Amino acid sequence: MKMTEGWSVIKIKNFILDLLFPIECFGCGKEDIWLCKQCHKKIAFNIDQSCLKCGDANNFGEFCKNCKKDSFLDGVLVASFYKDEITKNLIKSLKYYFAKDIAKILGEFINLFLRNQLNKAWLIKQSKDIPQFFKDFNDALLIPVPLHPRRERWRGFNQSLKLAQEVIKHYQFELCDNKLKRIIHKKAQAKLQNSQREENINGCFEWQGQNLEGRNVIIIDDVVTTGSTLQEIARVLKENGSGEVWGLAVAKG
Repeated sequence: MKMTEGWSVIKIKNFILDLLFPIECFGCGKEDIWLCKQCHKKIAFNIDQSCLKCGDANNFGEFCKNCKKDSFLDGVLVASFYKDEITKNLIKSLKYYFAKDIAKILGEFINLFLRNQLNKAWLIKQSKDIPQFFKDFNDALLIPVPLHPRRERWRGFNQSLKLAQEVIKHYQFELCDNKLKRIIHKKAQAKLQNSQREENINGCFEWQGQNLEGRNVIIIDDVVTTGSTLQEIARVLKENGSGEVWGLAVAKG
């Protein structure tokens, strides 16, 4: 049987999803909007950044001196918390219910977060505590965590790329979305115990571009938990000549 003219697999999927998951505000239930203005203000900003590995508080999410010895990443900026119900529901709906429009909401949230971080850096610009990364902030290369082609075909888009496309509307980063490849398809990190994640992600990425010649890089993703994915990408990028490599995530899981 031929598919009815004007319809496609994507349209049918969206129609079914609209029936199963109608659009309503995750904060108050208001219809026809994922997040109203009032509830947008309820999302909790992560004001106090910390070393991702040991949890020691700092200003910008840099790895502390002890943890930096075993890290390819220089730091991870985290905008919010996965335990925040609104944030969690937005991310889950973007990733698993294929609600691409939510990327705009989360992207705007990241942009507000970055503005706060830059204001903080400006206020203490004379301090030695500011990472070099923030002094050359807009010159960084922005790279979304890539999906394996099989997973991207299933989802229909890469949620990290959607977030990156929103971020570059407000910042001067160069977006690079086609040089870092995920070459091995493995079990999703979210399905694994923390202790299994590093081994699971090892060898999954490949840089297929020119030498990065000291260019600083921001790797953007939706959720960071142990940082295993970001660490593996940072290893690959530094082997290909990058400067500092930082992670940027909507939430800490």
